[in-house]
Amino acid sequence: MPRKEHVDMPATSVGVIITNRTVFLACHSTGNTFYDLPKGMPEEGETPEQTACREVREESGLSIQPDQIMDLGVFPYNRAKNLHLFLWEMESLPPIEEMVCTSTFIDRYSGQPKPEVDGYEYIGIDQADRMMTANMARVIRDAERHILEFP
Repeated sequence: MPRKEHVDMPATSVGVIITNRTVFLACHSTGNTFYDLPKGMPEEGETPEQTACREVREESGLSIQPDQIMDLGVFPYNRAKNLHLFLWEMESLPPIEEMVCTSTFIDRYSGQPKPEVDGYEYIGIDQADRMMTANMARVIRDAERHILEFP
């Protein structure tokens, strides 16, 4: 009988596109050259919607409830990770000057805690290729097709 090989399923991170349909929120990843979406891994017992709301709150300080977001689905992100995206659409986007990241990581050089996000920009989809990783820019373009299906 042939032996079944164990195939690891990719992890699924959860993120939110915060947009007014013209621009979306991009969060600068501390210590990197790129911007990202508010996103992260679920904590034990969390639903994807709860993870999405927590990540937005931790990485931007914005308060969001599950009934304010729409599920865009799960997108292939890289070999090790998929990205479950949600849409938070609003007419008037919050000022970036009021945003603050409360989630931290330990910097490998200084040993000190640093915020995961150290800056914010509202960018158009046409800027994603220049400001985000290639994988994230591809996911954003794929998600845009789903967003256009919503009224």
